[in-house]
Amino acid sequence: MPKIMASLFVIPMLIIISAGLSIWGGRIVGGLFGIISFDIYDSGLRQKFKPYNAYVALSKAYTFSFILSSIPAYYGFNVKGGALEIGRSSTKAVMVSCIIILIADYILAAILL
Repeated sequence: MPKIMASLFVIPMLIIISAGLSIWGGRIVGGLFGIISFDIYDSGLRQKFKPYNAYVALSKAYTFSFILSSIPAYYGFNVKGGALEIGRSSTKAVMVSCIIILIADYILAAILL
C-alpha cells in the first residue's frame, strides 16, 4: 500500500511539473529567438487554456499511476521460486501493465473526450 500511495502522489506531481516547465520553456524559447513576443504568448495561453484538459490529464495520471504501481506490486508479492521466477514475474507484470494501460487509455478517452 505505501508504494501505491506514493505513486498516486508522485506521478501526478511529475505531470504538473512537466506541464509547467514545458509552458515556461516554450515562452522563453519563443521570446528569446524572436518567434513570438512574451505578451502574445501570454495572452494566447490565457485565451486558449481549457481547465477540462487539465482535468483529463490529471485523471489519466492518477489512473496510470495506480496501474503502474499496483500490477507490478501484485506480481512481485506473489512470486514463488528463485531468480528465474522473478524474471518471469517481472516480464509478465510489464506485459500486463502495458495492456491494461492501453485499455484504460481507450476507456478514459471514450468517457472523457
